[in-house]
Amino acid sequence: MKKILAFVLCLLMLIPLLCACGGKSGEGKAVSALPEASHVVEGTTYEGEEFKILCREDNAYGTYLYEIVADEGETELVNQAVYERNRNVKDIFGLSDIIANDIPGDWANGGDFVNTFRNSIDAGIGDFDLIMGYCAYMASGELAQYFYNYYDVPVVKETLACEDESHDHDYFYQDCIDEISVNGQLKYMVGDYSLTYWDRVYVMFFNKKLAQDYQLEDIYQLVRDGKWTIDECIEMSRGKWTDQNNDQWPDESDVFGYITDIPNTMDNWHSHFDVQPTKHDEEGNIKIEFDVGKVTNILTKMIEFKNTDDCYTAYMTSGDTVDENPLDKIFREGRALFYPTSLQRAQMFRSMEVDFGIIPCPKWDVNQESYYTSADISYSVACIPADAPNLEKAGGVFDTLTAISSEKVIPAYYDQALTFKYTRDEESAEMLDIIRNGFTINFGMFYTDTIDCCGVFRNLMANDNSNFASYYAANKPGYERKLKQLLEYYE
Repeated sequence: MKKILAFVLCLLMLIPLLCACGGKSGEGKAVSALPEASHVVEGTTYEGEEFKILCREDNAYGTYLYEIVADEGETELVNQAVYERNRNVKDIFGLSDIIANDIPGDWANGGDFVNTFRNSIDAGIGDFDLIMGYCAYMASGELAQYFYNYYDVPVVKETLACEDESHDHDYFYQDCIDEISVNGQLKYMVGDYSLTYWDRVYVMFFNKKLAQDYQLEDIYQLVRDGKWTIDECIEMSRGKWTDQNNDQWPDESDVFGYITDIPNTMDNWHSHFDVQPTKHDEEGNIKIEFDVGKVTNILTKMIEFKNTDDCYTAYMTSGDTVDENPLDKIFREGRALFYPTSLQRAQMFRSMEVDFGIIPCPKWDVNQESYYTSADISYSVACIPADAPNLEKAGGVFDTLTAISSEKVIPAYYDQALTFKYTRDEESAEMLDIIRNGFTINFGMFYTDTIDCCGVFRNLMANDNSNFASYYAANKPGYERKLKQLLEYYE
């Protein structure tokens, strides 16, 4: 009887705690605190309201929902962190739910995705608080009128204006802010809420067994010393083709020193080799400004390398799914030394029998200041629709989601998920620090579908044409005309 009474008393003592913590976040008192130095006014609530996000549905070309929502009880580390982040934000603001309105939104369905929010905004319906869309088709001058200027959005504008060095606001990526702002307008945001940026960022995978068999120099140490260059990569790749099927012809059944695709990987040479297509002049004006000599040298070197037996190239299209990529198969089967591709591939490589490492994509030469990288433009950009029903709510919740992503989700993705799930050694985890520090977003690359100035490497490499000077002279007037038209949307 004493044990029963004690048990009942314990239950009675727990009831207040259960009432405070249980149920939907719109019920009872908030149990989560605002992020440190948040610009949200203490006590701001939207009791019982929903926060609605228009986003892409998962499909054969990739997963997108995981950066927005997760179910309770998920065992995967990042999903656990996303669930916890959303629960915290719901508690802070008293929201009843954070809802992902996921619809088809891959490249082929871009028009329908855009029309979904454009029709809503034109009618002033206010269907969504936030839009998370495919960068390539979202970044269009004609769409700028459909999004709020972040410099006018409550909470976000205070975050952007904060100059307190003791508080780190890098959960919004500074390169995006600096590069994409036009005439005091910032319509797109990329930061730690956009987990797809991390997934799509380009890295270099290498087969550790082959590196050991070939008795190669310590690649990790080359990276640390700032000496990991494309010349080193090419030299290590030389003489590695092995004709597995004895047909005396390099094909996808063989072993190679280097494998790569056209066009996507080559688009990222703009960042890897620090030859970005646009620059900001001293007055802040955006100019098309290619380094003709350097681009010519890159093309000459890479075309020569591409045409050796040690380099295997596959031509990929936007209609190819990950499962249809022959390069992934070659690397998974341990038949390639180097493979530059997006970080998300590491998930499938975990099933490999041989070990692999992750390093930054190489510099152009030792004089290049840092290792730079960028993401395939299929990552999500965040926009606040011009008909957002409550601008303070949109700004406050989005800022808080991103800040808590930085606190909870990125550590799970990076320190835990990457370290233990994606990589098999501490050195690869160290390399991810270097890769993250080299994230770049360039104006011309961001608006690549509008200005069309970033197909240089994909177009010329496909045709073994190193005459960039002639190509540039023919295309520059068109680039500048399209850039001028784009900038007019921001006047």
